[in-house]
Amino acid sequence: MRGAATPDNVRIVAMNFEELTLTTRASMLAALEAEDASERPFRSKLLTEEGHDAYLVLVREALDRGDEVSFGAALTKPRYWKETDSAGKTVDMPSRAVGLALTEFNTWYVAGLADILVSESETHCQVYRAADPLYTQGACSVHEEKTYSLEDVVKGHRIAYHPRDGVRVRDAFTIPSVTGCHHTIRRVRS
Repeated sequence: MRGAATPDNVRIVAMNFEELTLTTRASMLAALEAEDASERPFRSKLLTEEGHDAYLVLVREALDRGDEVSFGAALTKPRYWKETDSAGKTVDMPSRAVGLALTEFNTWYVAGLADILVSESETHCQVYRAADPLYTQGACSVHEEKTYSLEDVVKGHRIAYHPRDGVRVRDAFTIPSVTGCHHTIRRVRS
């Protein structure tokens, strides 16, 4: 299994993205570009201005030719991160970098693969665990090996943590469902 450690020895667990092909990467990039062109592109509130600028470059590099591991390692520069969050708590930069990279790469994998499956007239996909989580099983485990409509997957894009029209839907279905979620989608297996 792929994996790495950041300069602060935070382990980055590599995920098994079953269809991470050149076609999928192109679809991932197209989904990213569409969101970035929207009125409300996602931006982490923990990144500095320099971090936001770096994120925009690094996420495209990861989707084009890297992965969540290389992306996480590239994000572990202290100058990319605010020292404290909105509640005044110290930001654990290495862990946040790894979590953001994993979540963002997976978000774009789900969006890209869902677009491909829809274009192939598929109607459903299956959620699977692409890696074992570093700590405890997340709330996303309830979705493991379940089949969902692609329409719901597409509608659920970021809805629980970056909703459209500013309305947060905390318990809405979305994959990845939380920061650091190790679940993603695949074609439905017979």
